[in-house]
Amino acid sequence: MKRTLIILFAVLALSAPAQNSLPIKKITLFKNATGMIVKEGSLPVKDGGVAMPIPDQVLFGTFFMGSPKDNAIKNVVFRNDTLKKRDEARAVWQFIAGNVNKPVTLNYTPTQGIDKSVSGKVLSYDLYNGLLKFMTDGGKTMVMHVGSIYQADFKDDPSNYYMADSIKRMMVLKPEKPASDISLQQIYMTGGINWIPSYFLRLKDDKTARLEMKATIENYAEDLSETEMELVVGSPQMIYSNKPDPMTYNYLSVSGSYNGNDGRPMTNYMQSNAVTTYAMANGTATYDWDFGVAGEKTDDMYIYQLGKVTLPKQSKGTFPIYSGVIEYKDKYEGSIPDKTNYYDTRFCSTEEKTYDVFHSLEVKNTSNVPLTTASIMVLNEKEQFVAQDELKYTPVGASSTIKLSKAIDIITKNNEEEKSREDNAKKIGKQNYSKVLLKGTIEVANYQNKEVTVSITKLMSGTVSSQSDGGVLTKQTPRSYVNPLSQIKWDIKVKPNDKKMLSYEYEVYFIP
Repeated sequence: MKRTLIILFAVLALSAPAQNSLPIKKITLFKNATGMIVKEGSLPVKDGGVAMPIPDQVLFGTFFMGSPKDNAIKNVVFRNDTLKKRDEARAVWQFIAGNVNKPVTLNYTPTQGIDKSVSGKVLSYDLYNGLLKFMTDGGKTMVMHVGSIYQADFKDDPSNYYMADSIKRMMVLKPEKPASDISLQQIYMTGGINWIPSYFLRLKDDKTARLEMKATIENYAEDLSETEMELVVGSPQMIYSNKPDPMTYNYLSVSGSYNGNDGRPMTNYMQSNAVTTYAMANGTATYDWDFGVAGEKTDDMYIYQLGKVTLPKQSKGTFPIYSGVIEYKDKYEGSIPDKTNYYDTRFCSTEEKTYDVFHSLEVKNTSNVPLTTASIMVLNEKEQFVAQDELKYTPVGASSTIKLSKAIDIITKNNEEEKSREDNAKKIGKQNYSKVLLKGTIEVANYQNKEVTVSITKLMSGTVSSQSDGGVLTKQTPRSYVNPLSQIKWDIKVKPNDKKMLSYEYEVYFIP
């Protein structure tokens, strides 16, 4: 039965075939879109060497190969090889290439004149220049370009596959001694793979909450199949984390800079906004849904042992990491700026101003693992959404603050007035300065039916002479030659439906 093929579209890209490669034993992921890959296994030695594919994205200075002491690696050469692969035919020229020496009728358009057809068989076809040698049924030999052929009618069913050529960057390892095979270990840092933590905090009562942590892993680097995976909490030094190793690119024609325009994430992808739900692209992730991932502290890092993971390249997955009960307490915080700035304005307004107080949770890390910087979503005891904030890195035993919302039933007001003035109070060089003493009051009103603890911070340009209620004073770099930037912080308890008055005084030198 005759089979007809008609050209519909241009040539499709060819994919490189898989070659001798070491299986991935372990991968360690960091939060800056890098990972350390360890591969181990035995490969056959052919013609005195071992040919292996070069990893796509090795970071500068991190590629190392190891072999047994009794047969060390003599050298490694990186080169381009032309490889053959059985690929599926999707265009007329590909069917012709896959059916050499089979009866066929070719319909083609010559450079000049009307369309023509010829029957016979293809003797040979050069994939590089598109020229084919054709033997007609009458014994005539023709040489023609495949680009002029728009239809091929095969007498029998044609093969749907052809042998495609592909250029692949390869490395060839030379062992010191002849051998039939050699055991190898390959270690390198790679880009394009990232883990993004996120937390879920569910309040149980007014003192305790359940904290859950999961990791979203984005894999643009390697196909992972039952691979041991580690997730690192910490910030190790990676000075060349955005620079590729020369072995990964053609150094004769490409600069060493990597711009990441190939669909893989750059180093700054660590703050990814990817949706952290179970989602996959072009693949499937497999794992056990277990909130008890083992971990260990190593020097300045904490490492979660995720176990064996299957995650194809160009895919994503989420993995539960940790769950446990932690302690928390409600916290209310307000900050009042320097509303007067007498040095610049020479004026003190007696107008009372209202400032916001924010409701926060002070979370104490009572677990046995550090909390890493990540997004956190908070639900109350009634399963109602409360807030989403960023949880900062919190060591075991330390506390961190999660901001929830503006407190609508706690109000803070601030007022200042000039108490006294002294002209020519100080002379610096040839400049005379006057001095003013300012008095301020802060009113904190609690309209809730429970006692609350409120932290109030007041900033001012001047030297504080007194503050009430045990306010803690700190000074920073002077804003001017004579006046420091001062800060007072109070931690006060306010009874239900009650008010608390705070007071302070400070001096400001100014040019009259």
